[in-house]
Amino acid sequence: MRRPRVQPSNTSPQVLIVGAGPVGQLAALLLSHHGIKSVLIDKRLTTLSAPKAHAINARTLEICDSIGISAERLRQLGASANDGGNVRFVSTLTGIEFGALPYERQDEGALAYTPFPLSNIPQPVFEETLADHVRADPMIDFRRGVECLSLHDAGDHVDASLVSLDTGESDTACFDYAIAADGAGSRIRQSLDIDMEGPEALSNYLMIHFSADLRPLTQGRRGVLYFLFEPGVNGTLIAYDHSKTWVLMHPWDPASERREDYDDERCLALIEKAVGHPLPETTVENVSPWTMSAQVAEEYRKGRIFLAGDAAHRIPPAGGLGINSGAGDVQNLTWKLASVMRGEAGEALLDTCAVERQPVARNNNEQSLHNAMKIFDLMTALHGVDPDKSAERYAVVAQDPGRFPEVAAAVEAQKPHFDSFDLQLGYRYASSAIFEPVPIPAIENVSDYRPSWDAGAHFPHLWVTRQGKTQPLQACLPADGFTLLAGSSADSLADDSVITQVRFGTDFEYYKSWQDLTGLPDSGAVLIRPDGHIAARFDRVEPGKVDTVMASILARGA
Repeated sequence: MRRPRVQPSNTSPQVLIVGAGPVGQLAALLLSHHGIKSVLIDKRLTTLSAPKAHAINARTLEICDSIGISAERLRQLGASANDGGNVRFVSTLTGIEFGALPYERQDEGALAYTPFPLSNIPQPVFEETLADHVRADPMIDFRRGVECLSLHDAGDHVDASLVSLDTGESDTACFDYAIAADGAGSRIRQSLDIDMEGPEALSNYLMIHFSADLRPLTQGRRGVLYFLFEPGVNGTLIAYDHSKTWVLMHPWDPASERREDYDDERCLALIEKAVGHPLPETTVENVSPWTMSAQVAEEYRKGRIFLAGDAAHRIPPAGGLGINSGAGDVQNLTWKLASVMRGEAGEALLDTCAVERQPVARNNNEQSLHNAMKIFDLMTALHGVDPDKSAERYAVVAQDPGRFPEVAAAVEAQKPHFDSFDLQLGYRYASSAIFEPVPIPAIENVSDYRPSWDAGAHFPHLWVTRQGKTQPLQACLPADGFTLLAGSSADSLADDSVITQVRFGTDFEYYKSWQDLTGLPDSGAVLIRPDGHIAARFDRVEPGKVDTVMASILARGA
């Protein structure tokens, strides 16, 4: 039994989204999927040109695919696993290699757990692909060159002060709710006096974005990340496209240096040292300073205003969890907003957003910070602990790295940095929006993802047979409402139920039994939220019980 898709709202735009990066655009697209109109604004006139993030993980790809943005198409836009499947620890790009590790789960083995393994997609490419969908969506009013000067929660609506950067004209508009997805330096977060928890400045870098065809220099040694350890060579090379798009992450000290000190000539010299070979034709595209932080906002909500993405958390890039955490934020928030705005849920449901998402951000921050610090262990193995003898130690190790088992051990210790499968897919929720949630277990190994049918977990990926075709279970479940995934002998819900009922053995087939799969009898079912998390488990489907549980989850009357 399938209920009709949520009908689009005929009212004026109801939600203002500030910031049209990937997270803001996903928020608008998800709201549209739930039938809610939005205004999406960004002070930038064009898409970001610098590559910045690149790891679009399995869960984010699943989110995109669930609302009609083809994950397969997105993956085709990314680097092939041959180019982006490894991370290498080297003296320079063309110098000595001290070790290599696979970069995340991009092999066929990942297909047992997700239909869409992680892909390396440059942020501008991902962002522009989302923008194509945004521009084509009549539910989204997309405005570039518009800045939000302030937001004011008026109790029953949000007043927004907006200004056009082209004409200078200002305007005040009111919305039911607002989402601040305006980045790590969020002006809105600051105006709401929301503090950040955690270290603000761990280290400082210059992102030197350059164009060059270095593919001939990486033959037989392809990778997405090259950590550089040659004395006098600092930082990391990121290969977005071996034949044209690269970034050198170069440490710098803003207290003693100026951005203006890094002209094209100096940057080209740094790039050549990092490559370790005379450069082919190379163009410095831009140079941007940034500060590595590891912070989470103390609050994600002030009345009708919500934080999402980097505005809510600043996650170190060591692990590629920044954009992906933001995608999870807006997937969690948008279905709840839509439920409240349609009158299906109480306002208290919106309080569960922070309850569920803050622990995820803290876990991701903690692991990313651990990853960043772990690199220093390899630095020590190569350079020793005595600064005065560092060059001597390195020269000896570089002659024959195989003689030094501590180097291989330090490389192997980096593995969790590049295999965070459990953080990508295994995060769970425990809030009042989950009925009798199972306590969230401590994360012991970020690489060890174990699918679970517990309340609070995301439903596991399965390759099922439907109408004679093999497809992911996700394709059988709507992403705009609740689903009752039921055993073969479970009772049916009423025909007018707002819940879609999908029956094991009838609507799809799988090689295991329902009981072996879920631990429930054939009369049982799992209730799945629009974001894919299991809201409740039932040994027997009883419509009255299901209605009671739904009322609890949706905070009706609260």
